[in-house]
Amino acid sequence: MERRSTKQRDLVYETLLQLYHPTADEVFERIRVLHPGVGRATVFRNLTVLAQQGRIARLAFPGDGVRYDPIVDGHSHFACRRCGKIIDFPPVSALPLPQTDDCLIEDYSVKYYGVCRECNSQ
Repeated sequence: MERRSTKQRDLVYETLLQLYHPTADEVFERIRVLHPGVGRATVFRNLTVLAQQGRIARLAFPGDGVRYDPIVDGHSHFACRRCGKIIDFPPVSALPLPQTDDCLIEDYSVKYYGVCRECNSQ
């Protein structure tokens, strides 16, 4: 795994900080405006490396593909089934974890699905 920082990786990370749960394409489109020489493959590769390094989180939601989050503190997410908006929720505390001798649980994720306030008021 690549550990060193590069100008492109720093650019991808800084751009991710400016967006809210973007897709890789959204990160690329934002970068392309100011840095047209940075290619799509460079952005996608650096998102993968940042996720492998644990600097960002990959969020997979059914029907929505993968989104990215620079906040890696273990918080939860809510996904609106109508508009697709992803909203940060506080971390779940005291979640009962299954007891097993076969597996060592290292991490978990909680996702909520429903309708956001904006969609619900329409």
